[in-house]
This record gives sequence, C-alpha cells and structure tokens, in this order.
Amino acid sequence: MSKFRLPVLNYLTGFEAAARHQSIKKGSDELHVTHSAVSRNILKLERQLGCPLFERRHRRIVLTPEGEILLGAVDTGFSYIQHAIMQLSVKHSPQRLTVSVDPDFAALWLVPRLAEFHASVPNTLVEIRAEKSLGTADDTRIHCAIHYSEAGNPPDNGEILFRSRLFPVCSPALQVSSPLRSPEDLRSCVLLFDRSKVEWQQYFRNVSMKVDLGLGILFNATTLCMDAAARGQGVAIGDDFLAEMHLSEGRLVKPFDSGFLSRNAYYFIVTKGAAGHPAVSAFRHWLLRSISRVRGDPRAAKRG
Repeated sequence: MSKFRLPVLNYLTGFEAAARHQSIKKGSDELHVTHSAVSRNILKLERQLGCPLFERRHRRIVLTPEGEILLGAVDTGFSYIQHAIMQLSVKHSPQRLTVSVDPDFAALWLVPRLAEFHASVPNTLVEIRAEKSLGTADDTRIHCAIHYSEAGNPPDNGEILFRSRLFPVCSPALQVSSPLRSPEDLRSCVLLFDRSKVEWQQYFRNVSMKVDLGLGILFNATTLCMDAAARGQGVAIGDDFLAEMHLSEGRLVKPFDSGFLSRNAYYFIVTKGAAGHPAVSAFRHWLLRSISRVRGDPRAAKRG
C-alpha cells in the first residue's frame, strides 16, 4: 500500500491554477489544456474528497472554506517541490535568470525584497535589468519581465499582477506643520507630479475640485517623486503598492482616504522560449505570493 493517499497530480495542478486565477478558463489556458479537462478533473477531485472546493458564480469561481484549506496545502507542497528541483538542477547546470523590470518597481519594491527571492533560487545568477519598457516578448536577452501597461490591454504573454489605488501622500512633518484635513487644504500646498499632471487632474475631478495645476515640481521617475514627498517638499500622488514601503516605515502618510483606481496595471511577462525555465517558474511563484501578502490577500495570509 502506498504511503501517501493523494489525488492524481493533474487534479491538483488544475485545481491550483483555477483557484489562483479564480477562473477555470484562465487556469486551463496557463496549463495549455482544455477548459473541459480542468473542469472534469476538479469535479473528480471534489467527488474524491466528498466536498465542494468552489462556488460557481457568474464568470468566476470562488473557493469554499474546504477549497481554501486544500489550496494552502497544495501551494506549500508545490513550493517545496519547486525548491528541491531548483537545488538539484543547479548542481548539474548552473542557472541564470535575467529579469527586465520597470525602474520604479525595481527600486521601490523588488530590490528591498531581493534577498528573500534569491533564497528561493539557490545557486542561480540573478540579473536585474532596470528598463523603461520591454521591447517584445521575443527578446532573447531576458527570461521574464515586470512592466506596466494600460489596464485591460496586457502586453504579449502578460499576466496581470496588480492595479493600484492612488491617493495623496506627504511627509509626517508636513502634516504636523501644515495639517491637511480635507482635499481643500491641497490648494495651499506644493504639488509634486510623477511624470505628468494626469493623476492629480484625475484626483481633483474625483473630489469635484477645480485647481490650477500650473505650478509645482515635475519628476520623471516615481522614486524621485516619493523621495521628495518624504523629505517634506510637497504632496504627491502615491499608491497602495509602490509607496507601501514609505508608508509602512512612516516616511509617508495618507492625510485623508479619498483616492481612485489607477488606469494602469503591472504585468508579469514571460518571453517566448523561457516558459520552461525552472527559475522563471520559481520567480513567478514567489512574486505572486509576495504581492498577495502586501495587498492583504487572505488566502496568502493562510498560506504564508
């Protein structure tokens, strides 16, 4: 008798992909199998376990409490297997992973967490290329990329990572010396612009204010804009992701809660020919888990 009484592995991979995407179609597309094959395997898994794993809703599926328990176990198990494969493979052929990353994402989010990622891919040479954009998904210089694009208009081979919520941010010192109690108080502040005035224009439209944006300071990089705001040089538009480090460490504060959804989203792109690279798979898995933790995904908290 086998030591482990486990379902067929294909059942678990299909379940994990569908659960992560909250969509059987997206899960089947990722695994390059048919929608009906994944759906049948999930039904077989549910029959074998004797409980439903998903609630079927309009155009999406939602995990049941039993599904949450299974996903946490499967996610942890797959992580250990992936880590072991990486350790074994590098003994025979050392790996190199080249990642093209938007400079702001690299500086404000990825680099502070590189040690955690690098520990998940031992003996791998990781090359981070800070680039404003990825040329094409055929670029043979790199294996994968993190860049932003208009939400709903993903790049080729792009998988959405997150879409930020935007809001005003300032230094704690500025909030003490010139308290911002409502958006009206912004009229007397120096406004800091990240590459353009579009985000401030949208913010003021959302709070039904007409403000002359002729003055202020314009930066060509989010990192510079956030640093200026942290130094008390004005008020910037921050977000719940790239500004998270400054907010969590107290260098920036949100004076009030009004905000809006960004028109752009960050995407993870795997270049053609690199989909089977073991370090790409490990990086993607770590990236999704880390982003879920930052954004407060309850499933990630249970898994973490």
